[in-house]
Amino acid sequence: MFVETRRHVSGLPSLSEPEALAIARAVWRVSRVLDSELTPEFVFSAIAGRSVPHFHQHVFVRPFGAPSSVSWNDVDSWDEAPRLDEAELALLCRRISLGFEPGQ
Repeated sequence: MFVETRRHVSGLPSLSEPEALAIARAVWRVSRVLDSELTPEFVFSAIAGRSVPHFHQHVFVRPFGAPSSVSWNDVDSWDEAPRLDEAELALLCRRISLGFEPGQ
C-alpha cells in the first residue's frame, strides 16, 4: 500500500506537522489491518525510492515462510509468495477502508 499526502510535497521535511501526524496515523491503521487480516511475519513501512517525485510511504508485509534469500523489501520476487485474487484484494481494501471511517 501507499500512504500519500493530498498536497504535493517532495519529502518528509516538506510536510506540515498535522500532515506528518496524519501520515503516521494512516500508516499505523493500515499496518494493524494488514497484520490482522494477513497474519504476516512482519509489517514493514518505508519511505524509499525516487521514481515518483512526491511523498509517499510504503506499507507492506513479509509472509511467514519467506526464505532468508528473499530481501525484506522484495517478497514479490518470491514465486511461492501468497497472492490475493481480485475478489480477495477488494475485500481486504474494504476492511482497510473501515479503519478510516468517522469514529475510528
